[in-house]
Amino acid sequence: MVFIFTALYPEAKPLIKMFGLKKRTDRSRFQQFVPEDYIKAASGTDGMEKENKEGKIKPGMVLAITGVGPVNAAAAVSSVLTEYNAGSGDQLLSFGTAAALHGRKEGSENPEGTMFLLNKLLDQNSDRCFYPDMLIDAMVPEASAVTGSSVLSERAAAFMDMAARDYDLYDMEAAAVYQTGAFYMGPHQMSFMRVVTDMGVSDNVSDVRMLSDRVTGSVEKNVEQILGYVEKLREISLEDEKRMKIFGDGEEKYVEKVIADAHFSKVMKDSFTQYVKYAALSGINWRRIVEKLYDEGVLPTIDKRNGKKVLDVVRNVISE
Repeated sequence: MVFIFTALYPEAKPLIKMFGLKKRTDRSRFQQFVPEDYIKAASGTDGMEKENKEGKIKPGMVLAITGVGPVNAAAAVSSVLTEYNAGSGDQLLSFGTAAALHGRKEGSENPEGTMFLLNKLLDQNSDRCFYPDMLIDAMVPEASAVTGSSVLSERAAAFMDMAARDYDLYDMEAAAVYQTGAFYMGPHQMSFMRVVTDMGVSDNVSDVRMLSDRVTGSVEKNVEQILGYVEKLREISLEDEKRMKIFGDGEEKYVEKVIADAHFSKVMKDSFTQYVKYAALSGINWRRIVEKLYDEGVLPTIDKRNGKKVLDVVRNVISE
């Protein structure tokens, strides 16, 4: 499954059209756009209402609009990833627009309208850096970005030209999306793309429609490259899902039982699932290991702290 997050509708509009997505009218907290066949499944018009209520049906893609700023971005990402039970088989793309921090250099091309894949994110508020894994050739230039919590004015951009010499772009969501997404996914499952639309917003700009059209126009110029990148994310997600389907129904239920009995956190749950998948592919009888823990009274546990001990035992035995 591919999750796409944008801050603004003008950023999302060309993508919604390109992928033929429809708005979910049963969601009011954050706007979501999904394939039309999922809308039918959710409404029960295709006879699959029961499976959908049980969470067995998921859209291949969800585009969600977060709103502007790190708080909105974090809230939306957490809400959407939780709703669809995001995990190791999914991919996240944070897409949007950004300001070029250092303007147009002498002898260089105007960066406005250029799309970049972000390789380094700085949270301006905490001064922490994050590094998405660059595993896919996006065929676009790379850049680093500063994530702040206020709109970059031309005056602030002049200051940032000195204060953030090692960074190329400024946005208001990327670092927050990364930090929130990390509760559900690894760095190799998250990508960040930004299209340059300005070099700091003028205090005199008051025409919202003009700004909206500029954003949409900048995104539309890059739709083919975005489509190619999202298709690569889809292929990776499908391959990961195939690799994950190595358990029969009985084994899958047993895995879920152990996860519940051990009080695993989200991270511990994903680690345990990866260990037992490795064991199954390697011909290791992982169930015998777990059944011994039940016989010894180690399972069920009373809390996550004791669940960590269970995870350590399983990991140590399987990796011997």
